[in-house]
Amino acid sequence: MTSVLALSTSQCPSSLNHRGLKLLDANCNFTKVDCLSNYDIPVVNVNGMGDTVPKVVDDLLQSMYDYDKFVFAIPEFTGMMSSSTKNLLDWMVVASNMNLSHGKGYPFTDKHVIVLTFTPSGDEGGSRHFKQTKEILKKLGANVIHTEAFTNGWNTVAPYNEHHFLEAAMRINNYIAYSPDNSDHFKVSYDKWNDGWNNYVNN
Repeated sequence: MTSVLALSTSQCPSSLNHRGLKLLDANCNFTKVDCLSNYDIPVVNVNGMGDTVPKVVDDLLQSMYDYDKFVFAIPEFTGMMSSSTKNLLDWMVVASNMNLSHGKGYPFTDKHVIVLTFTPSGDEGGSRHFKQTKEILKKLGANVIHTEAFTNGWNTVAPYNEHHFLEAAMRINNYIAYSPDNSDHFKVSYDKWNDGWNNYVNN
């Protein structure tokens, strides 16, 4: 069975992005929902190869290798990914010998990654970091297969509001289920669609 880590990369304990993932999890196939606020990760304070990676960072990275796919809820700040997200990625680069292997050896190398953002802003916000974030994740070996911004978060990311995210959860589940090795994925979808039409025409 495919294992999926849904990780909010906010350092805020009451993160909008973490709470958004919890609402999605009611209808998604996440193995674990986690948040960077659960880890006391220091700001990157090294500048060379061979420097020590803090145990808390190493433990988190090692645990991430156990997952097959990733859903990252990444806050947007001033049109960019949050500093906590960049800090995590910077520690990954330090831990992987300063990316000398060109995108190899990361927890999400050659794995599917979904990037989400939950934001209190309207349609103008939230997604502005996606282009840059996708490029950085791609440079680190990730295969970003879907991005989506959820706006008006103060109103929508509310207790017991799982139904608001039901359609999005179905989309995300579809991306999670997809695998290049699953040759029946599209055939099953086609057969279901075609059977529906056959029933409609014959009734």
